[in-house]
Order: sequence, then structure tokens, then C-alpha cells
Amino acid sequence: MIRAKTNAEQVEDYAKAIETGEILACKGIKQAIERYRRDIAAVGSAKFPYTFHAARAEIACDFFPALLKHSIGEYAGASFHLADFQRFIVWNLFGWVRDDGTRRFRKMFLSVARKNGKSTFCAGLAIMLACADGEAGAQVFIGATKMDQAKIIFQESGRMLRQSPAIAKHATILKDNIGFGVSNSFIRPLGSDKPFDGLNPSAVFFDELHAFKPHNREFFNTMVTGSGSRRQPLQIAITTASDEKGYLYHEEADYCRGVVAGEFNDHALFGMIFELDEKDDPFDPNFDVQTLKKSNPGLNVSVKPEYLKAQLHEAINKPAAKNRFLRYHGNVCVSSLSSVINLEDYDTAAGELSDWREADAIGAGIDLGGRDDLCSYALAARFKHSEDKDGRPVYRYEVKSVSFIGSDCRRDLNLEPFAGFVRDGLLNVTAYPVSALQERLIEDCLHYGVEYVAYDPFSASQLSENLTGEGLKPVKCPQSHLHFNEVIEEFFQQIVDGRFKPDVCDRILKWAFLNMGMDENAKGQKMPTKGKNAEDQKIDPGVAALMALKACKVALPKTTGSLIL
Repeated sequence: MIRAKTNAEQVEDYAKAIETGEILACKGIKQAIERYRRDIAAVGSAKFPYTFHAARAEIACDFFPALLKHSIGEYAGASFHLADFQRFIVWNLFGWVRDDGTRRFRKMFLSVARKNGKSTFCAGLAIMLACADGEAGAQVFIGATKMDQAKIIFQESGRMLRQSPAIAKHATILKDNIGFGVSNSFIRPLGSDKPFDGLNPSAVFFDELHAFKPHNREFFNTMVTGSGSRRQPLQIAITTASDEKGYLYHEEADYCRGVVAGEFNDHALFGMIFELDEKDDPFDPNFDVQTLKKSNPGLNVSVKPEYLKAQLHEAINKPAAKNRFLRYHGNVCVSSLSSVINLEDYDTAAGELSDWREADAIGAGIDLGGRDDLCSYALAARFKHSEDKDGRPVYRYEVKSVSFIGSDCRRDLNLEPFAGFVRDGLLNVTAYPVSALQERLIEDCLHYGVEYVAYDPFSASQLSENLTGEGLKPVKCPQSHLHFNEVIEEFFQQIVDGRFKPDVCDRILKWAFLNMGMDENAKGQKMPTKGKNAEDQKIDPGVAALMALKACKVALPKTTGSLIL
């Protein structure tokens, strides 16, 4: 009979596999293993007042398979056997002790790609910290920017307990509280959008730290500093990579990298950042999907290669998906501003417009902009292109725009590119740009048989009433990720498929699209945004074109040849 390996032996196997390259690992994970080796060698030295308690580490690692069961997915009902990287984490967190017998590590920073079991792992850790950490009256909080996000780990803890009868009999599971009566301890979710004074946490999980913005710092600081009376408090930040807006993420991640690399001396912080190395290019035709083991330590277990291959294929074929893949699956920090379309792609797509009398439908979109912005509308014509495998129509789209600017604007219209736009009749200078736009738009809508006009209710509510009075049907399109995401996804697919044609003569629309960036929120939803030099890079005609595409989407098919010309 083969003897099962101890946790100590499995941790050693994992460390050696990283060192030999048997397990692909990024630079930062290799450094984490090197740090572990250095620390083990330093035990007993005068300048290293920490020891490793292997028995404690064994008990902590055994807690998971002995008492916990998975609650969802293919492993539902099965004992919670730690993955090799999870075992290494638990081994370190609970094995290292100070001279007074308390835990050495008081902070953990863990950054890993999505689908690698972060929530499940943290749910198990939360249960152990609440009921088996030797802390009377333990208070374990799951913190996030919003209560809904905080409840993800919390609810998984509840589901896991219900699958684990040996420990569930000691727990009372309520909507927002899991209590353990014997030790008077609890687990609770807490969002920064809720009151949080007077807390005394023994452990805090900061879920998806990348989503924390400057206004969430007070919440973060309060939770970090609220554990002063605890013997061995633990703060755990768990997250995927951020964009440039994740200030708190970058502070914590950069510090973690410095500590693990030995640049900073902080024996209280344990950190692991699983990410692609700088040289790794997942969009290279020769890229091996197994390289994603660097950012996905659960590859082949919690995250499947087939899934990553499908996501990578989409990213290669859809420009909008590239940053999303790098961030969420490569765990690489990216800019939230991904370009919409490059010059080569635009010039390839642009051309002379077809006879719009043959269009299936035509929609309009309006972006009024501010005083010194352009005041624009666009028209999008929809044509049947082909049919999908189920016989449903696949459409192609053509777009053109009209723009205005106030004669009293503070912009020097004698400078390029505005001077050229005015000279060529692409930019109309008028004392009342909104009124001029309304008049011209209504004229075009009647001329082309437009029924639906998309508008932003924040800036064009009065204009929408006027359009309604003319028999048009305004469609609300607020400037938000939620309302723009779907049409942007379809827009990118149209470009890839060759089903998007802007008017080759509409240079101001081209300029706007080349200026436009995409801002992506934590949910992966996108909306158009100005570039870094917003004063000179206007996007209003491009935004109007996207809104026109949205209006086209809801328009009913017209009978060919019914347009008024």
C-alpha cells in the first residue's frame, strides 16, 4: 500500500517543481520560493526571530480535506483537497510563528487570474479563521467595495458549511452572518458602501482589491487599523490585476513585489503574484496555452485549457477582448484605455456608401457634447449581409456623421484639424449648434425614413421631446458602461468581419474614431472615452455613430425601396 505524502512532503515537491521548471512559474513566484528557502535557512539566527512549526502547518492544511467539502461545480460534495499553490500558502501562513507563539504573517497579498478558485479558497480560510484559529470571539470580515461583491466569498462559506456536516453543526448560518456559538465568533460581509465603525476584526479579507478607488481608502484604512487589540490579526488581499485606476492595488502589489524580491524588509507580509512574465505574448501564433500556468496555478484543475483557448481565440480575433484577456487570464495590469480602432483598420473599412434606399433600416444617434466640444449626430444604415447557420440574418452597417460647433466657443477654429474641417464643410459653425443640429437631423430623418434616434437623457432630454413631436422615437442611451457595452462588442465584431463601413469622405468621423479609447470597468463592460489629451482629441461624432448603431439594432426591417428621397 502506497503511503500518502504528508503536507510537508507535498510542499517540498511543489517548491522543487517550481525551481526545476517542472511547474511553469513567473519571476515573482520563483522569488517567493527563494524567500521561503532563505527563511528556512535563517531559522535560529540572531536576526531572524521566527521559527517554523511544522505540526501547526500540517493541522492547518489537513483542516480543509478533513472538515470541508466543495459546494458547487464538478467537485460539489467532495472533500476540499488543497491545490499545490493553496497548500503552500496555508503552510506558510500557519506554520511560521513568532517568539511569543503567535502567527508571524499578519498580511497576505494574493493576485491570481480568474477561475482559479479564489473565492472557494478564501471561503475555507474564513471558516478556519473563525472557528479554528484559537481566537476567542473571532470576527472575520469579508470586505469589498460593494456589499454584493463582499457576499460572494461569504455566501460560498455558507454553502461550504452546509456541505460539511462535521463543522456545520456548530454554525448558525443567516443572511448576513455566520455564527459559531462555542467560540462566540462570526463571519460577516461588509461593503464600503455600508457603515463600518466600531469593529474589532481578527481577520479581514479584501476581495478584488483592484476595484478599490481613492474614495474606498477610508474603508480600507479603518479595517486595517481596527485590529489593534487582537493577538495575531490577519489581513488578506485577494485580487486579479488592475488597470491604471487601481491606485490601492498598485501600492499594495508594488510593495509585495519588493518584499518578496528582498528589496524591502517586512517579515509580516506573505505574498504571491501569479502573472505572465513581460516576455510572454499570448497573441503570438506559437504561444503554448500551458504557459498560462504562470497566471493560472489551477490550470488543468479549476480552470480548463479548453476554456482559456476559447478566450484566447476570441481575444486574437476581437481587438476589444485583448486587454480583457491579458488582465483577467494573464493577470497582467493593463490600461483601461484600449484603442477602439487603428488607422489601418479604419482605412480598410472605409469606402463609398451604398444606395441607402436598399437599407433594411436606418437609425440615428446624437452626442451634444459640451460648449467647446462638437455637437454631432450620426446615421447608421443596416443591410442584410448573410445568414447564420440557423437562417437568421447577419447585417452589415454603413455610417456617416454631421457635426456643429458654437461660433462663440473658446477654441481657435483657425488651427488644424478644425480649420480643415470647417473649410471642407465637415464642421458647421453656428451661433446655436443644438438648434441647428435639431433642424438638420429632423430633415435627414424624414429624408431617410429614420424611426429611432438614440440620445443621452442627461444632455438631450429637451431635444428628445422635440423629436417625439416630429413623430420620431427617441431611445435612451445614457453615457454608461452598461448601456454602451453591447453595441461596442458588436461594433468590434463588425470590424473584424468586414461588416462596418464608414463614409470615406467623412474625415471628422475618422478623426473621432481614431481619438476614441475604451474605458473598461471591473465587470469587463466598456464605454467610449476621450484619449489622454482630451482637449484636442474629440470623440463626439464617433460616440454618435455608436448610438446610431444601437438605434439601428431596435429598428424593424423596412421594405426595400420605401425610403423618401
